[in-house]
Amino acid sequence: MLAAAVGCALTLLGVSCATSSPPPVAADLAGSDGPCSMLPRRAVANPAEWQLPVHIFEPSGSGRPFTGGSCNDASRPVIFFAHGYTASFTEGYTALMKHLVSNGFIVIYPGFQIAFDPPQQYKAVNAGFVAGAAATPRADTDRAGFVGHSWGGGMTPRMMQLGEQRGWGSTAMWSVLFAPSFPYEVGTAAIDLPTHARMLAVTFDEDYLVDMRIANDLVESVTLPAGRATHLLVRSDRKARPWLLADHTVPVTLGISTDTGLDVDHFDRWAVWRPIDAIAGCELSGVWCETDFEDMGTQPDGHVVRRAQVVVGAVDVGPPALVECTGLVRLLTQRRCD
Repeated sequence: MLAAAVGCALTLLGVSCATSSPPPVAADLAGSDGPCSMLPRRAVANPAEWQLPVHIFEPSGSGRPFTGGSCNDASRPVIFFAHGYTASFTEGYTALMKHLVSNGFIVIYPGFQIAFDPPQQYKAVNAGFVAGAAATPRADTDRAGFVGHSWGGGMTPRMMQLGEQRGWGSTAMWSVLFAPSFPYEVGTAAIDLPTHARMLAVTFDEDYLVDMRIANDLVESVTLPAGRATHLLVRSDRKARPWLLADHTVPVTLGISTDTGLDVDHFDRWAVWRPIDAIAGCELSGVWCETDFEDMGTQPDGHVVRRAQVVVGAVDVGPPALVECTGLVRLLTQRRCD
């Protein structure tokens, strides 16, 4: 029952729908769509998860994205993406994948099983990253980004550690964790990461699934210099039209109107794509290093969207969550985040 409860708590509904883009921003700003087109998605086998493939997304074209070089270069920076629970399909993140590839990233996206088994799930994602990189000669693992959502967000610190062990991220290593769930395999105290790495955790103030204090713990526990690990809290705005709901599903896009974070909306560009671009741009190209992450932009009708908040200290402003620090986290992992 406990495993089933955790699975239900972190489930992302799988619906394949067409996606549209939120209003554009200026081409020279973080969050803007880049000039690259996307090659047909490839899939390779995962030796640690034979039922689920590793999906590979690659850019093409002659444009010159902020990540440097040309879209069709023989060497492109790579993002290792760890999905949310049950989202071994890629359709739930279609808009995000398109945006990342448009800016010149190769994205490696392994699936992992639904059955709650953290050692096996971590093994599958790690092996999938290795298999995907090996099958993609263009993937420059010296320039490595790690992006995760929910259960995949909790995996990300460990995936960074394993990546460093094989020499990935020697030129640039960065990560963005959206609504991260509790981590495994990183011990109970400090989480060792290379000092040149960077981490941004993004949480949402109406997340009823995952306690935002997990992100507090991760950001405060990584062994990074001051200023290189940040926690950003995104807040709902019901004065916006349509309103903007900051819930657990903001990074997921189904391309339909649901009045939830599942929509492709303003938050996708400003609370998901923009933070990734800004962190990556600073680490890869020295651009957007002074980005105001709290700025959530302005809607076409002139409404200034409610600002986010850079969180300092272990605060909890969200609603009671199914995966609370004082409940499932304490029971299932030795880390404490309360």
